[in-house]
Amino acid sequence: MFPTPHGWLKKTLLLAVAIAAVYVAPAQAAHSADETLLSAMQLVPDSLQAKKTKSVLYLGGGERSPWFHLGALYALEEYKIPVDSIVATSWGAWMGALWSLGVSIDDIQRLMMDPSIVEFVGANTIHDKTEHSGFDIPLSIEGIPTLRQRFSFYADSAGNVYRSMHALVPDTASIERSLSRLRFEESLYRQRGSYRIPFTLQTCDSVIENPSYADIVASLPLSGNEKSGELCPYLALPLVKNPQEAVLIVVPDPVRYDLDGNVETRQLKNNVLSKLGDVQGVFVRAHSIRDTSRKSMIQAGFSAVEGRLREIIPLVDGRREYTDKQKSEAWFAFNPVFDSLSSEHHSAVASYWSPEDTGFVAPSNFAYSITAKAPYDTISFNMQPEGDLLIDVGVHPTVDVAVGGFGSNVIGANAYGEVALNYVNQMEISFKLAGFYGTSSYGFRPRLELSNLINRRWKFSFGYDLMKLCFLKTFEKDNVPEENRIKFEKRNDLFLSAKYAIDKMQSVEVKFLFGSREFELAPSAIPEEDFFDDVVVNTSSNYETSPVTQSVHYSLLNGEDDPWFATKGYAANASLGMNLIGVGFHQRGPIHGIYTLDGRLSYSPARNASITMGMAMGFDAYRDGGSMAYPKNFDNPAMEDRYRLHVAATPWSGDWQDPELSTHGYAMLRLNGGVHRHGFGAWLSFAYVHDFEDKATAKLNSNKFVFEPALRYKYRSFTVYAGLNRVVDTETFGDLREFKNYRYFIRIGDYNLF
Repeated sequence: MFPTPHGWLKKTLLLAVAIAAVYVAPAQAAHSADETLLSAMQLVPDSLQAKKTKSVLYLGGGERSPWFHLGALYALEEYKIPVDSIVATSWGAWMGALWSLGVSIDDIQRLMMDPSIVEFVGANTIHDKTEHSGFDIPLSIEGIPTLRQRFSFYADSAGNVYRSMHALVPDTASIERSLSRLRFEESLYRQRGSYRIPFTLQTCDSVIENPSYADIVASLPLSGNEKSGELCPYLALPLVKNPQEAVLIVVPDPVRYDLDGNVETRQLKNNVLSKLGDVQGVFVRAHSIRDTSRKSMIQAGFSAVEGRLREIIPLVDGRREYTDKQKSEAWFAFNPVFDSLSSEHHSAVASYWSPEDTGFVAPSNFAYSITAKAPYDTISFNMQPEGDLLIDVGVHPTVDVAVGGFGSNVIGANAYGEVALNYVNQMEISFKLAGFYGTSSYGFRPRLELSNLINRRWKFSFGYDLMKLCFLKTFEKDNVPEENRIKFEKRNDLFLSAKYAIDKMQSVEVKFLFGSREFELAPSAIPEEDFFDDVVVNTSSNYETSPVTQSVHYSLLNGEDDPWFATKGYAANASLGMNLIGVGFHQRGPIHGIYTLDGRLSYSPARNASITMGMAMGFDAYRDGGSMAYPKNFDNPAMEDRYRLHVAATPWSGDWQDPELSTHGYAMLRLNGGVHRHGFGAWLSFAYVHDFEDKATAKLNSNKFVFEPALRYKYRSFTVYAGLNRVVDTETFGDLREFKNYRYFIRIGDYNLF
């Protein structure tokens, strides 16, 4: 028999006891992680402790690797496992860099949960592009219901011009990818100081010690990078064997795994994972993971470290406290730099950056506001170490071609066509040629808008209306009193306006109208001449008028810009103007003032319900001696009503000029609400109107009530609004129960011709 080596056996028993302590202690609730690790280390012989070497942590990539790495880092800090160096790639590079810079695990998790990047953490977006479905209907986003095609034009250095399709809606997916990339950059640049733990970046082609933050971002599989560390090398692994290093390799993919991605991606990753058997080191790796949620992956990473403590403890050099952490807070303000833009685009693009915006709100608001305009396309951000933000925006002339239609039971069906040009050269130029032709009406309505002529706060508009408007005979017969019937109205109106945005919610606009309008009255609207009356009565059926209006409008808007169907927000509008109406060649009415005020508040008591409350008042009058008087320009009720103020009591009230809601002075309270889902909605509108004028031709008294139940469907610009409408007063209020007296209506499209 050979003698038993008692010294060797003693050391073996001591090591076995240390290993058993690691597994038994977690099951004992009375022992903390510190006690468990301390007990295990105390049982390791001095001869084994003397062999401890520098520990190197390897962090790689993978779809869910950031959350697995987070759990592993939590465990390393909890058990005070010393890490002397970090080698990483892809997502492991971002996580490892933050940790080596002294950012606490909790702050790293907060960064990962940032709304700008939480959906991109672990995702491979390097080749992502926005794909528009071929089945999408190219319907205009707003305005008249039309099928619209938008074209962008490009020119190369040789002078060749190319045309391409341009999406009608902003590419929000591309914007989100650009903002997420910026947030990943910002999360690194905000950290002060150098690496506290030596950090090395491993790429497919090289090994970079103390890499720059730009190198780390380039290793991430983000949109805008030509390549990343996600597929090569995928995992950070030791390139050579070094007996002086204790290698800790974190592998997010479990032993039993199903890889994500296409066939090529899965093959590349599988090749890397299949070679792990040739690598020496301690693998922090789960056996299997059924639940791949973020919380479960964090727990899996933590448990994977716990499961390898018996192998890690003998290799590492003692314990280490990770208490000296820096707060991860932004310490700079973004300084936008537009040097990549040409001189003709620079000022227009730069105007969208709001100096009032701070933090990450500034680039976010900039991206979404500028891409909402037609001439602007792609956008990219590139952050510099001191906070300079290099911004590049694609700017190209665009041409819109749209055809569609609109109409109602008031004016009939109308075909609509539009050609619009959007161009940027020092300022934004939008020129539109639009026209419609229908069963009873037609119109030609060109518009020109100049924005950023002075700065972004200013917008100048020019417009011209050449129209003939005529009610359908069936509608006129059932709804318009005989004395108010007009065969047609022809307009030749010129509009000018200058709008100044005080801030994001407030604006002031100066408007000018120079009009020339011709009216042809129906025979029933022409008063009969009384030969026994000395009063001269105009019995002509034709009126030529020349309205001239100048006014100042103030607007306050917070939330949705929809006076009837908004789900949240509030708005207030006020206007002050002067009006002069010329009749014929010589006759002029009195110059009178026009004063209006309205406000509304919208809120949603439930997810699919909304209520809007509003009030309004208005009057037009002039000073006659020591008192105010209402203007009287015509001896004809139909013409007088056409130039009175028109009360917008319900959504349908603006479709035509109801004589009962035409007055020189009014006050109104209104309430409308509805339930809606996926574009469909049922709405109920109610308004109380007090008529200060109490005109002689009114059939109702001065206290009027408007009731309007309706159904509505909306998808982009396509809107159908149909229902019933009734106007009563205090004496006929009970008639609201008689539905046979209601006026029915149907309207397709949102438009305003009157």
